[in-house]
Amino acid sequence: MKRWIFLAAIGGAAFNTSPSSAADSCGYFAFAGAFSSFSAADNHASQVGGAAWGVDSSDSPNAGRGLWVVAIGPGSRSDANRWRREYQTRGVRDAYVARRCFYGE
Repeated sequence: MKRWIFLAAIGGAAFNTSPSSAADSCGYFAFAGAFSSFSAADNHASQVGGAAWGVDSSDSPNAGRGLWVVAIGPGSRSDANRWRREYQTRGVRDAYVARRCFYGE
């Protein structure tokens, strides 16, 4: 499953999410929602920042359900906590941090 990466600005700080290889895509992420379609996740990412990531290509307990998440990462735990707080200032009250791996094709 292809990952789509987009750049977005939140609170004046740019969230740089760049394409990465499977080895580069493990770490802490800030999550801002889960959606049943790429289109819905992409629309939400455009509003709050981050990128749409395919959960089926990850080590998430929800892999295999066809979900897409809006997330920023990977980074350190402190980076992800900072991104979570920025999501919360954008109105995503249930934003959370988790360590995940997203795998390439």
